[in-house]
Amino acid sequence: MAVKQIDPKSFEAEVSRSELPVLLEFYASWCPRCAMMEDVLEQFTAEQSGRIKVYSMEEEQAAQLMEYYGVDRVPAFLAFYNGKVTGVIVGGTSKEALESMFRRK
Repeated sequence: MAVKQIDPKSFEAEVSRSELPVLLEFYASWCPRCAMMEDVLEQFTAEQSGRIKVYSMEEEQAAQLMEYYGVDRVPAFLAFYNGKVTGVIVGGTSKEALESMFRRK
């Protein structure tokens, strides 16, 4: 299952107003770690289908959002619930670490 690409214009509707939890990835096409994360993100997306929405946004388009959320490197993964950030991972990571951002405490 492909990860859906969004841009800042669709952020509000797709992420902030989502009834489901959301994982948003900030990435760059030139970034080797971002490329290494593609398979992990695809697997996470397939396994969480219908439970968690997964989106990606290109760093060049996301500069203002990245600054707003205090993210200065890619790849970066932000977990959202009810429009609020509930977890952040910056850098390469595992599918299990992504899953842990959505476990209820």
